Amino acid sequence: MPKVTQEHTDARRRQILSAALRCFARDGFHGATMQDIFREADLSPGAVYSYFKGKDELIAAITLTIVGFIAESAALFDEPLPEGRLRRPGEALSELIALYRAVEFGTAAERARVFPHLIGEQQRNPAVLAAARASLDELRASFAQLARAAQERGELDLAIDPEALGRMPIAMLHGMLIQLALYGDELDLDAYARAAAQLLDGPA
Repeated sequence: MPKVTQEHTDARRRQILSAALRCFARDGFHGATMQDIFREADLSPGAVYSYFKGKDELIAAITLTIVGFIAESAALFDEPLPEGRLRRPGEALSELIALYRAVEFGTAAERARVFPHLIGEQQRNPAVLAAARASLDELRASFAQLARAAQERGELDLAIDPEALGRMPIAMLHGMLIQLALYGDELDLDAYARAAAQLLDGPA
């Protein structure tokens, strides 16, 4: 009997998670059923259940996939640009939005539509809440570090509290997700990213 490779396992998990994401984006966590997910994935119940025990496990996996993207982005912003300086907070947010759009997991709008459901899930599932808070804390700390570096270069008012500013890009990102969920492709993400960067960093 052929051995199942890790590549095949990863691809099948991603197939199931992508199908679940589409169902949840369309019908919500409670409205979507496992039968909906079987049909969307074009897989038998047995094939899906061999990877995930049920809907709660799928929800947790989707949440942690999105949370993982946040943690990876936070780590990226600790690295200096080729010219040797750290990004400005607005530059980092603009890049974060671009990275979010490029994630190969559903569409940007689908991920945005499950965002409000993820907040509720985090309150229900302590493990998911802990992972989400840890990732957001890392991202906030990265933005605060960028703010301090900008102050040292004379690019940001010293009267601004870097720790408080660190929360502002996250609020802008969350606001973008809510609007993207409502408006879909009508929302000009490039214009949003430019305006957010200008608000945080000032005129170029």
